Amino acid sequence: MKEKLYLSFSGGKTSGYMTRRTLLECSDLYEMIVLFANTGQENEETLQFVHDCDTHFGFNTVWLEPVIDPILGNGTKHKVVTFETANRDGSEFEEMIKKFGIPNKTYRHCTREMKLRPWESYTKSIGWTDCKIAIGIRADETRRVSDSAVLDSIIYPLIDWVPTDKQDVNDWWEDQDFNLNLPEHRGNCKWCWKKSDLKHYRLIQETPEIFDFTRRMEELYPLAGRGEGKRVFFRHKRSTIDLFSVEKALREEAAGFLQGALNFDPDEDSGCSESCELYAME
Repeated sequence: MKEKLYLSFSGGKTSGYMTRRTLLECSDLYEMIVLFANTGQENEETLQFVHDCDTHFGFNTVWLEPVIDPILGNGTKHKVVTFETANRDGSEFEEMIKKFGIPNKTYRHCTREMKLRPWESYTKSIGWTDCKIAIGIRADETRRVSDSAVLDSIIYPLIDWVPTDKQDVNDWWEDQDFNLNLPEHRGNCKWCWKKSDLKHYRLIQETPEIFDFTRRMEELYPLAGRGEGKRVFFRHKRSTIDLFSVEKALREEAAGFLQGALNFDPDEDSGCSESCELYAME
């Protein structure tokens, strides 16, 4: 009997590459399922990319979203959706914030509740409780490897089986009929609090509307969740309003410096990689 293997497809190029190669090259060893967890705050290009991989490569991805139970002590469940029905307005993310509070550097529960818990709920529902998990982390980003990988039955095909770096992944996608049409500084999540300040300043200049969600969450639910005091999303305990104020001040007072700083390498991943992987050390 084949071992069971979940392929965690985050919607990024690296995990897409891992999924494609693993499905092609390991079907004689594993029974595999591809899972994608949608938070409602992914960029539309990410959703399109997952859909394109299903269409072109036959991933047959299971699209999952969280079902947040507002009662404390009751865990997050899952629902199965499609590209067409996937949430895009962040309403489920808002339900998570109502219960657990605003996520940030101190309270790192967004990946847990929006991705990991629905994933666990789904796999339990189909009886896949004894299996391995394949995560799309490359040989040039081993800092993101989980400390509990062995205990959690996690494998890293692009590190342990076929050592692969970012250039390998980018070169491979350049040869395909489609690609992820998303600059890396935008990442899968529109406004991820893990992004570096420079990435946020650039996003404020390019697509300021994506921060409407974080601004509204900070207005509505500053005291939600455990802990004392008001919560905000961004580094150095800054709110969305604070972030915009800093960007404006830098732009007006040091325009040359800020503009030059924003011309960073598009493949630079300080503070936020292209995607948010389950079990990754960020």
